[in-house]
Amino acid sequence: MKKWILIIFSCVCLITVIAFFIFHFVFVPKRYNKMVNEYSQKYNIEPALVYAIIKAESGFNPKAKSQVGAMGLMQIMQGTGKWIASELNEDFSENNLYDPKTNIRYGCFYLNYLFKKFGNMGAVICAYNAGEGAIRPWLNENGEIDEDKISFSETKNYYKKVMKYYKLYKSDEIF
Repeated sequence: MKKWILIIFSCVCLITVIAFFIFHFVFVPKRYNKMVNEYSQKYNIEPALVYAIIKAESGFNPKAKSQVGAMGLMQIMQGTGKWIASELNEDFSENNLYDPKTNIRYGCFYLNYLFKKFGNMGAVICAYNAGEGAIRPWLNENGEIDEDKISFSETKNYYKKVMKYYKLYKSDEIF
């Protein structure tokens, strides 16, 4: 009898471990790991936030293009890409926004810029989605996002989605 209990317990444990890895592979992918780690470190951004934004923006599709024209993994608009290229003293090509390395580098540069400007993750996430100017009415007296004040439903949903993914990626760092 004890032998069967041990066998059943072992099978349950094995199934749990397999389910955990399948869940993380499907729902918490970490593609482009080398680039994410390199540029998140260079621009002082948590890798978990970069992964969360990539997952929310493009679902890890480097060829993604939104209806408004945002491109690549981190869905960078052409105007933002031109501005980042000029800040980095580089020539700009729209096609480069589809290159994962360039897109992640530009995305991390832009996140760093937004952190310097706003100082907190909630404001950065909302500004990344809605633009810098749109979020001022949504900030409380401490300069942090007041979720109840977010007037764009798309941005409110985006903020919730990125925060959910961020928590998943953050918890995944311990494994």
